[in-house]
Amino acid sequence: MAWLDWYASRHTWLVHLPWSAALLLIVPAIAAQRGGRGIRPWWTTCRYLALIGLVAAVLTAGSGLESAWRRGLLDLATGRLPAAPGLGRLTQIHGTAGLLCVLLSASCLRALYRKRQDHQGIGLPALALALAWGLVAWGAVYTGRCLVGRTPASTCLLGGEAPQGVLLPPFR
Repeated sequence: MAWLDWYASRHTWLVHLPWSAALLLIVPAIAAQRGGRGIRPWWTTCRYLALIGLVAAVLTAGSGLESAWRRGLLDLATGRLPAAPGLGRLTQIHGTAGLLCVLLSASCLRALYRKRQDHQGIGLPALALALAWGLVAWGAVYTGRCLVGRTPASTCLLGGEAPQGVLLPPFR
């Protein structure tokens, strides 16, 4: 197995780190809103989680794109996923949410590194971006679970027929 095949087949493993970093970032981002002495450790925690989340989100999005291309779900000429109801629409939502996670994590990290005084909190833009990133990451994981059939088909109705069983062909 070539290393690109191995990398693409590990998408379901790689997804855990950016998702958990996005959700865990919410707690220190809320704690870092207050100002005063002792706020710098919360800054460091937020920045560390955002950096780890960004790196993991880039790796996960790359493996997802590679996996979609190898399964024939991604057209490289147009760069688009199929938009048909059912599997195609769900794949398109999942891919868009994954790429949004990368953009939101980069934006959140940039907001966390803005200039501020030692006694100031991280600010509402960083908190809003952390919350948005957590929500989009949850959406990406939910649609991914629907794609592989781990969520009941009756709950995955997203504008079309209900997905049945395991939707994605096995990775070769």
